Amino acid sequence: MLAGFSLTIALVVTVVLGAAATAWLWLVRRRQGETTAGIEALADMRWREFSRLVVEALQRRGFEAESVESTLERGPQAELRLKRDGRTWLLSCKLAGARSRLGVASVRELADAVRFNGAAGGLLATPARIDADARKAGEALELFDGNALWALVGPMLPASLRDDLTLNVRRRSVRETAIAWIGALVVGVALGFVVPAITSETRTEPAPGVEAPSATSPAAPTAVSPAPAVADPALSAPADPNRDRFERGEVIHAVAALPWVERVLWSTSSTLVIQQRQDVDQLQVQEVCGVLARYDALRASRLQLQPPAGSERKVRFLQCRAY
Repeated sequence: MLAGFSLTIALVVTVVLGAAATAWLWLVRRRQGETTAGIEALADMRWREFSRLVVEALQRRGFEAESVESTLERGPQAELRLKRDGRTWLLSCKLAGARSRLGVASVRELADAVRFNGAAGGLLATPARIDADARKAGEALELFDGNALWALVGPMLPASLRDDLTLNVRRRSVRETAIAWIGALVVGVALGFVVPAITSETRTEPAPGVEAPSATSPAAPTAVSPAPAVADPALSAPADPNRDRFERGEVIHAVAALPWVERVLWSTSSTLVIQQRQDVDQLQVQEVCGVLARYDALRASRLQLQPPAGSERKVRFLQCRAY
């Protein structure tokens, strides 16, 4: 009787856990795996290929875009110009690793460009994850990352690439499903046979001569908890989260005011891109270093000097001060 009951429990537990794990693996995790694999494939592309896919996807939503080649003439950090209903939109394609995070600076750059060009709006597409602070800074922009990026660009991938991604994810789902059923069987056997056996062996009768404690027995003295320590408010005060954003904005405004600077933006947290209006010498570049020197966290930033249009000079990378 007991053996039959244990077998029933083991069978029910195994089926319930195995079915639940299978449903989750194929309905939830498999889709997440396809999205993750797709975004990693996008991150491995070159910027030109990635930008062209995004533009083609947006054309299905009524946008008309200039060619990616014409944008490359202005530099890989430039925004693509889109048209919809006769109004100009700016598209920024930030190519980064699928596991990296896109900060506030990149989103603010696009927002500043939208305002500077008087565009109707801006769109940002990236395989990286856009953090919460960056989303707040880009409330007026359309941001595409993660599931949103895959839903936008996924249908534009070649069928052969999509089939390869799907096949690899399904193979992994099959392996994980087999492991899940083995685990469910182990848990079912443990609950159906091992636990009842241990419970029956450890079940004992109360020892003779031992009485239950009387209701009138004196209560044990209550321990007095020590008073909680008072935290020092000076030590627990959080850092100002807006300081970095403010300092970067101050740098952009100060450098943009220089007569030989046409445009300035932060391409990464440590790289300041400067589009020159005219060729300058090292002495004029020191003016930018003087601006960066005002801020401890930014004084070691790298400068990327983009030559002016028509210049034969190449892009220069300088660093005002070492870490």
